[in-house]
Amino acid sequence: MLCAMSSNLAALEARHTLQTMNRLRGQIQAFAAHAKVLNSSAGNFDSAALLNSATELLEQLGKARLEFIGAENKIDTLARTLPSRPPKGVVAMSPRQQWVPELRAAKKQFADTVHEAEQAIGRLRGTAFEGLNSPTRTATAPDGLLDILLNFTDLLTRWIEYRRRGKR
Repeated sequence: MLCAMSSNLAALEARHTLQTMNRLRGQIQAFAAHAKVLNSSAGNFDSAALLNSATELLEQLGKARLEFIGAENKIDTLARTLPSRPPKGVVAMSPRQQWVPELRAAKKQFADTVHEAEQAIGRLRGTAFEGLNSPTRTATAPDGLLDILLNFTDLLTRWIEYRRRGKR
């Protein structure tokens, strides 16, 4: 009886791990789609805002990857825990034959999705940097106290330089 409970618990854990992996893969696909949409309509947004969005997407991608590592680490444990034979009297695949290939396939699909998302976010960052370095770009308004202080210092420095040139 204990062995059957352990088998059911391992199968439940495998199902939960697979659901987590698929949920994270879906999130990363959404990150990639968001980056592609922003990149395709980059002319409608300020480059600094695009760069901030790309940075946020990259942070979210990193968090999803860390969460995935936790799920991925369970694959080998589940491969050892799941029984290699079906329950007596049942003509079906063993739990190990059923879950381990699915978990390994989810791992590969996740890696492919992450690679695609990294490329999309990288293209978005490249577009944002191109826009930031464009000579026709207009400056954005300062967002915080530090930006205001830096702009004021820059203005004060230019005024002092102007006054010094006038006295010569």
